[in-house]
Amino acid sequence: MMVDVNIAGALADLYTLQERDQELDKLKEQQKQLPPELVEARAKWEELTTRMGQLKERYLALQREYKQNDLEIKDLTAKRKQAEDEQMQSSSVREQTQFENRIQQLSTRIDELTELTLPILEEMEQLAEQIQALEAEMAEMKPELDALEAKNAERVAQLEAEYQEKLAKREEMAASIPKPLLREYQAIRRARKGVGVAVVYAKGGVYRCGACSVQLPTHVAQRVYQGQQVVRCPSCGRLLWKGPQEG
Repeated sequence: MMVDVNIAGALADLYTLQERDQELDKLKEQQKQLPPELVEARAKWEELTTRMGQLKERYLALQREYKQNDLEIKDLTAKRKQAEDEQMQSSSVREQTQFENRIQQLSTRIDELTELTLPILEEMEQLAEQIQALEAEMAEMKPELDALEAKNAERVAQLEAEYQEKLAKREEMAASIPKPLLREYQAIRRARKGVGVAVVYAKGGVYRCGACSVQLPTHVAQRVYQGQQVVRCPSCGRLLWKGPQEG
């Protein structure tokens, strides 16, 4: 309970403080809102980066497959050479035939692997060209993206400087408001989409909360206009102020 406090005056100050808080909220939102050209550039860069990753991943997979085939071909070729040498040293027809069959089997497998390897090399060559072209495209785009990022960083810094300046004035203003009322306002504002105190509007004998538009009971409106106590909207829970026309 606040004793010896001008409630009406404190609520008027609180409403002004809320306007300052809403200005600060807008500045923070403006910092988050990226320029369309930067959003587009970032999306394009991400697309290119993703594409580059896919190309390189495919290239490495083919490279591993090629190396595996190449090692097997070299191993089979060495075995074939050994079989040919041993065939030349063999003396019986039976051994000659066995070595001939062995050499034929090895040659067949070497031919199969060679046939499988050629398309791999062709695709690797195509991928290398695509990677090179994409690297050139990204290299050309990078300065443009960096310039947009730098421009946005400057914009954000200017907004932050303005924010800090207004925040200092806001804190100075808040120091003059009774702490219990300020804490209550801040708690409500956090829970109620940035609005902690609302003006009561009167039309045709009907009183409404300026925040949620609910019709206020007459006794609630009377307490607000008397300005002797803190009154909250029975619907949305916001602090109610009679407004400047009564101040």
